[in-house]
Order: sequence, then structure tokens, then C-alpha cells
Amino acid sequence: MSVTEALWKGIPVVATRVGGIPLQVIDNVTGFLVNSTEEAAEKIIRLIKHQYLARILGMEGKEHIKRNFLITRQLQDCLRIHLEVIEHH
Repeated sequence: MSVTEALWKGIPVVATRVGGIPLQVIDNVTGFLVNSTEEAAEKIIRLIKHQYLARILGMEGKEHIKRNFLITRQLQDCLRIHLEVIEHH
């Protein structure tokens, strides 16, 4: 949940490729996926030094969560499925 919450608040995320994180963090789009502590430190320093990059990744992260993970998206999918079922009967 903390990854989703950070992205929703427009904060780019630096994380490893475990569990559901790669579904939320799109490498170089909503944050960075890393393989080591050293790589994580490099990416964090990059974000600190390049605030414009952090803002862009943050905005993309918020949009990604909005499009794919909010309950309104899930409701929209359910309604679409119900309409498809009704149309086919």
C-alpha cells in the first residue's frame, strides 16, 4: 500500500522488483526499479539533484494510480462487465 500511496501523492518511488511493486512502479516512468542498495542510492541522489525529473515521474505516478488502481476504476470495470452481460442476453 505504501507504494500506491506515495505514487498517488505524486512522489516518485525507488523500489526493488518484488511482489506487486513492478505493477505500480514503471521503471523510468513513475519511479525507478533497482537491484541493489547502491543503485537505489544513485537513483535517490538523481531525484534530489534533478527536481524536474522528480516532478515528472511524480505526475506520471499519480496518473498511473488514477487510471489503474483506484476503486472508481474497479467500479468502472464492473459496470462495463455488467453491461456486456446484459447486451448478450
